[in-house]
Amino acid sequence: MLKAEVVVFSVTRFCVQAFGRRGGALQPTEVRECYFEADARREMEVLARRSSGVALYRVSGEPLSGLWGKPRLIARQGEILALE
Repeated sequence: MLKAEVVVFSVTRFCVQAFGRRGGALQPTEVRECYFEADARREMEVLARRSSGVALYRVSGEPLSGLWGKPRLIARQGEILALE
């Protein structure tokens, strides 16, 4: 009898969410995902130049199962919406 072995691993991703105004309302526009916080901070600086606001957050989870934890805000610039 063969036994199946399940390997579960958790990873952390750093996401940069940009926000812009459309019709006067603040809305999410572009999101970039990075494997390292330093890279995400560089992306944040780039997006901040052309956005109303930018949020940098990290999220941990299991990519194979699609189960992700709650995002944790690390840094912000300008106007942002609450992270869900």
